[in-house]
Amino acid sequence: MKLVKNPCLPLTALRRCHATSSSTAAAATDFDCDGGVGTRSDVKHQKPSSNASPRHLKYQLYSLLGSASPGRLSAALSILRGMLPPDSTSPPDAATRSIVFYGLAKRSQPLNEESLALLVEMAKMGLFPHDAILFTQFITKLCRCGATSGAWDFFHAVKDAGGSIEAPVCNALLTGLAAIQDFERMNLLFSEMKSFGVRPDVVTFGILINCLCKSCRIHDALNVLDAMSSPDSGVTPGTIIFNTVIGGLCKAGRLQDGLSLLDRMKSSHACDPDSVTYTSLIDAFCEATELDKAHELLTRMEKERVAVDVVILNTFIYRMCRHGMIGSALNFFRKKKVEWPEVKGNAFTYTVLIGAFLHSNNVGWAMTLFDEMIKEGVSPDSVTYSTLICGLTQVGKLDDAYSNVSLMRKNGFRVDIKSYNILISGFCKKKRLDKALEIHDEICEAGLRPDIFTYTSLIDAFCKAGDFSKAGKFLNKMVDNGCNPDVVTYGTLINGYCKSGDLELVMKIFKSMDVSMVPANAVIYTTLIDSYCKNQKVDAAIYLFDEMQEKDILPNVRTYTAIFKGLKNRNMFDKAFELMDKMNLQGCKPDYVTMDLLTGWLTVIATSSGQMEDEAGEESRCLHLTALRHLHASFSTDVIDCDGGVGTRSDEKHLLTKKHSHNASLCNLNYQLHSLLDTTSALPYRSSAAGSPPPPPP
Repeated sequence: MKLVKNPCLPLTALRRCHATSSSTAAAATDFDCDGGVGTRSDVKHQKPSSNASPRHLKYQLYSLLGSASPGRLSAALSILRGMLPPDSTSPPDAATRSIVFYGLAKRSQPLNEESLALLVEMAKMGLFPHDAILFTQFITKLCRCGATSGAWDFFHAVKDAGGSIEAPVCNALLTGLAAIQDFERMNLLFSEMKSFGVRPDVVTFGILINCLCKSCRIHDALNVLDAMSSPDSGVTPGTIIFNTVIGGLCKAGRLQDGLSLLDRMKSSHACDPDSVTYTSLIDAFCEATELDKAHELLTRMEKERVAVDVVILNTFIYRMCRHGMIGSALNFFRKKKVEWPEVKGNAFTYTVLIGAFLHSNNVGWAMTLFDEMIKEGVSPDSVTYSTLICGLTQVGKLDDAYSNVSLMRKNGFRVDIKSYNILISGFCKKKRLDKALEIHDEICEAGLRPDIFTYTSLIDAFCKAGDFSKAGKFLNKMVDNGCNPDVVTYGTLINGYCKSGDLELVMKIFKSMDVSMVPANAVIYTTLIDSYCKNQKVDAAIYLFDEMQEKDILPNVRTYTAIFKGLKNRNMFDKAFELMDKMNLQGCKPDYVTMDLLTGWLTVIATSSGQMEDEAGEESRCLHLTALRHLHASFSTDVIDCDGGVGTRSDEKHLLTKKHSHNASLCNLNYQLHSLLDTTSALPYRSSAAGSPPPPPP
């Protein structure tokens, strides 16, 4: 029987030979049994053995830099440090430098400051990548890892050491500087390129223009475009450059300048606009509701035989729907389906239209478009289903909305927490708490975590239903799951317990907000003040009112109305005058409820005071009417006449207000105010507090 030589024997012999030679360099690096680097305490300071061959050191560097372990990087840089003068008389050669910089450029982990300092030190010694491509890759790597300052230092160290600088490496550094919007260094580098003898290319100008446009520095971008267009620049702006500047002009609202640049790119540069050029302009004019101009651009686009696409179609439809022109958007879609047979509506097209019709409470058209979408072979995406869930919930079609959840899962889409929250909120508002709980359980079974909106919706629903046991259960579950209550959650609990009349527990919850570092807002204070006033605890309400102002929380008109009700029940008109002055000084305008409350109360007081014939009675009457004048001065600014002009005293009976639901009541109230004030016009004006405004002119 003929023996066959084992083909692996040469490899085995080579491995044994390598193991023998590498044992002499064991002091350089320790490998554990898993192939990792040992954890010597002095690994950062280890030096290559004097017996280690350059070839072996290269092998070690290549092996260490090829690993993602931070420890291996540290070991590699320690070996590299030991190869530098004065520790070594044989600095890294070109091959070693290529291994080092190639390995560092390919690593996914960023370099620390110590590593960057070592590399800059090497560059100053003339030890840097002489290959332009590798140099560019290394600068790009540093910038992408957030070490742009290190890239700047390394770049200039190479330049100062006599390294060759070319446009690509300058562009790589410019890109990094643009990402952090370091305009000062960008301008400096652009100026330095001339001293390097490096001519900016199209990419250089493109980086500058793109960064300036994104930063809304459109004037500077136009200056760079002019410099690029000059004969001595050596480059010519192309369609992409013009598209960038036109897009920047459109975002800045300079639509006419964008049109002028469109004409310039054709006449002065013989540069043909493309669909991106026209899309930017059309979108800007549609957003500015200048649809006629947008249609003119579309006509011009078709005459110039610029290919229309679904982006143009969607731009018109989206902007029309945003401006409430839903019928026009649908007609445009129907018309273009015939005129542009090669352009088909996609999921975005149908989703926008479906969402718009649902938002306008037109469920029939929304579902017709959804059926048409399926018939046309356009697959709904997750956004489509989410739009249906949200829209159907808002119009009260909760069961139809929930059916889309199973349809969504059936088609391979994962229902997100936002869609579930919309459904839970909808079922809670309809008091279908069993279904809301079912959806909550479904969220947990799907592997999703209920968020603060989920819990707050359920807590609010159970508080309103008077089931505080379940509300507390979900509050505890919320905290256990690491979801801290926010001001809305606390407001929900406080509102619920206030309605139940348990003010003692309410104050415990309110005080716990300070412990939880959740600041109360005007809504919570208003709820508390209103509840205390309704329970005849006006002094406590006044204390809370003063406390909220000490915390720089401005009361709103509802806060004032709530406390005025309490003051009226206790007939504390002196405090009411004080708060009315504060209300005026804060610029808080009373609404219909406030005016109705105070007018009735102060009219009774003023009338009863007028029956007193002494000086005190006259003083009291004057004071009350002054307060009414102040209120009227604030209130009358919101009153308009039937033609939209400002009303006058002669036609006060015919005034209407901006709030159409209270038009008649407000007109009647304002007329009563004038009737009362007219009968007392002979009384002297006396301010109830320093700094109060004068009465309104007749």
